[in-house]
Amino acid sequence: MNGFESIQVRFRNTTHWKSPFANTREVPFVDSYLAVLRSVIDDINTEYFWFFANFMDLKTVDTDYIPEQHERDQIHVWYNTHPLGGTNKEGNVFLIPTKALRNQIKDLKFLRDFKDINYHAHDNLFQNWIPKVSFDLQDPYEAFYSSEPNYYKWLHNKDLDQKMVPNFFPSFWEDVKIYTWGKTKDIMLVPHKDKMEQFYDVDRIVDYELDYDVKPMDIVFISYDEPSAERRFNELKTKYPRAKWCKGVMGQTLAYVTAATMSTTDYFFAVFPKLEIVDTFKFDFQPDRMKNPCHYIFNCKNPVNGLEYGHGAVLLYNKKLVLQTTNPGLDFTLSAPHDWVPILSAVNHYNETPWLAWRTAFREVIKLCQNKPTVENRYRLNKWTTVGEGKNGEWSLKGAKDAQEYYQTHYRDHKKLMLSYDFLWLKEFYESKYKDTVR
Repeated sequence: MNGFESIQVRFRNTTHWKSPFANTREVPFVDSYLAVLRSVIDDINTEYFWFFANFMDLKTVDTDYIPEQHERDQIHVWYNTHPLGGTNKEGNVFLIPTKALRNQIKDLKFLRDFKDINYHAHDNLFQNWIPKVSFDLQDPYEAFYSSEPNYYKWLHNKDLDQKMVPNFFPSFWEDVKIYTWGKTKDIMLVPHKDKMEQFYDVDRIVDYELDYDVKPMDIVFISYDEPSAERRFNELKTKYPRAKWCKGVMGQTLAYVTAATMSTTDYFFAVFPKLEIVDTFKFDFQPDRMKNPCHYIFNCKNPVNGLEYGHGAVLLYNKKLVLQTTNPGLDFTLSAPHDWVPILSAVNHYNETPWLAWRTAFREVIKLCQNKPTVENRYRLNKWTTVGEGKNGEWSLKGAKDAQEYYQTHYRDHKKLMLSYDFLWLKEFYESKYKDTVR
């Protein structure tokens, strides 16, 4: 065996292989191989030096290798061609010419920019395998961190055949990154990172194309006493046969929990009887696999006051979060992590009857009053309390103004505000206030 110095780069959370060289210095991996080389190059005293990762077993490598004369200024790198190793020419075992690297290293942006690199294919080069972890869409992040730590992990959607995971190994020649496959990122190769709160905390993401079928989310139609419920459900069912009906469950929280138990998918679209689904909305939206679990709120058009935002819209609920929300605030959806999607889903025909118009406006304005007084919230509140066009528009205005007055009286009493959740209380309040006009 030659007398070249050697550097073993130590990665955390992986099986460590003993160096075959007597003269080996261990250094921790930081950022990239180039960053590590910058920190050690001035301390190398031999003409060449070996440089390799601790997840590599060098038992099949010719450690007595001496470059030919015309190869003396080349970086020699050995890479695995075995399918289980994941083919990647940017390998993890190097024999490096010390002087040549010193002369070039200041000008290198990436290790692959070195003037002359000799790639040696090796069909029996052993490296630690990267474990495969399946995830459901309710929480890919939990699947990643609940399994045994590893310097990298494959994540794949449980609904995909594991054979879809490509033959690939990450490169450490530049900064560590997440690799993803397919439009929905149902296959991910993710590095271990301490204190990572979501996958987007990794600075770089590399996306690759890959075709696979994506399972559509369930559609659950949720109704209580709306007169148009049957007609709207039949319209929805005709167009989307996978739609299910959660019918007559009193109380918003219980209705949503019931809908969640009816869903066989990790997320489900919630649709309400007051909604006329626009033709451009296809119920094909998919949750972001790299985000932490959340609900998705689409936009909805209000025909009475012209507002267009998330009120009354189609929702894509995370099933797990719905089942965990047992004590929500004034807004069930906003009581859990959520995100807004600027896609128009429907027109909200909440004004079909005076009672529905009043009830809907009352409940929404209570929520708006409770929210932070942003420019946007003030604008919406003003629209609700000043604009009432079309069918039962006057009842929408009455409900909005009644809610504003009620909030000003009871804003310090959470229990009183939570009564806006109670349809029976709302009905009694409405009928007592308008007993001379309501039949």
